[in-house]
Amino acid sequence: MSRSSGAKGHEHRTEEGPLGTGLSDEFHQLEAIRRKELRKKRVAVLATVLCGWFSLTMVAASLKLGTGDSGRWSALGALALIGTLVLCSLFVFGPGARYRAAYKSQVIPALVRSIQPDMAYYSEGNFGQHWFYNSGLYKQEYNVYESEDYLTGYIGETDFQIGEILVQNETTSRSDGETRTSTKTIFDGLLAVAAFPGELQGDVFVIPDFAEKHFGWLGRAFQKLGTDHGEHLLRGENPEFEKAFVVRATDPLEASYILTPEMQKQILTLRARLGKDLRLAFRGPQVFIAIPSTKDWFEPKFSRPASSPDQVRGLLNQLSACFQIVEDLNLNTRIWTKE
Repeated sequence: MSRSSGAKGHEHRTEEGPLGTGLSDEFHQLEAIRRKELRKKRVAVLATVLCGWFSLTMVAASLKLGTGDSGRWSALGALALIGTLVLCSLFVFGPGARYRAAYKSQVIPALVRSIQPDMAYYSEGNFGQHWFYNSGLYKQEYNVYESEDYLTGYIGETDFQIGEILVQNETTSRSDGETRTSTKTIFDGLLAVAAFPGELQGDVFVIPDFAEKHFGWLGRAFQKLGTDHGEHLLRGENPEFEKAFVVRATDPLEASYILTPEMQKQILTLRARLGKDLRLAFRGPQVFIAIPSTKDWFEPKFSRPASSPDQVRGLLNQLSACFQIVEDLNLNTRIWTKE
C-alpha cells in the first residue's frame, strides 16, 4: 500500500512542481522526510501496542496473585503503561508535527508569493494580541491568546494582515480540596485587519443578529438595552442585510457613510463565503474582520504525498479565500476617501 501511494506521488511531480509551483526539489526533500517519519510512526505504533499489551498482562497477573507478588507485577504494569504513553506522545503524534512544520516553512511561503507577491507568511504566528483587543468585537475577559499562520503585506494598495488565533479564558477554582480548571473559548478562527480608505472618527460594528433571529421584535428591544454608552443601534437598508446583522455605531451619519447599499451587498457576499458568524468593526484607519472557524487552516495532511496536487490546490484555495477579502470589500477602490 505504501509503495503504490508513493508511486502516485511521483506521477504528479514535474520539473516545476505540482500546479506550476516551482518547488520540485523542495517536494522531493519533503517527501523523503514524510516517508522517514511515517516509518518511525509505524514502528512506534507497533511498540505502543506491545507495551499496552504488556501493561495489561501485568495488571491481570497482579490481580490473580496474592498480596505478596501482586505489588511487583502492578509496578511493572504501571511502568509499561507509562512507557506506552511516552511512546504515544513522542513517536506516534510527533512525526506528523515535524513534517507539517517543515512543509509549512517551505511550501506555503512559495504559494503565497505565487498569487500575492507583496504578502509574506509566517507559520509561527506572531499576530499581535493588540489587534484582537483593538477590534472591540469581543468584550469578554481573556487570559489565553495563541496565534499561528500569520499573513502580512499589501494587496494592491491595501495594507492587509490575517492570522489564525485562539482566545480563551481559563479560571481555576478549589472545591473539597480539589483544584478545577475550566476553559471558555471566546474566539477561534481567523482575524483579518485591513487599512480602511477613509479616516473614521467613531466606531461602527457589524455583528450577527442572533437576538432578532430567535426572538423577533423582543430581541430587537433587548439589543437596544445592550448597546454601550454612546452607541446607536441602526437598521440597514437592505432587508437581507437587516436580517443577518445588527449595526452599532457611535455616529449614525458616519455609519451610513460607510455602510452604503453597495457595501451591505459586499458584506453579505463575504458572509456567504466565510460563514454566518462573520463580524466586522470599522475603527479609525482599519477594518477588522473576525471569521470564527473550527477547522485548521494551512495544514498539510501527513497521509498524502508532499507533492499531491489536490493538497496544493486546497492550500491555494484557502490562501485565495483570505486575500479575496480585500476585493470583496472593495478596499482598493478608495471610494470612501474624503478630499
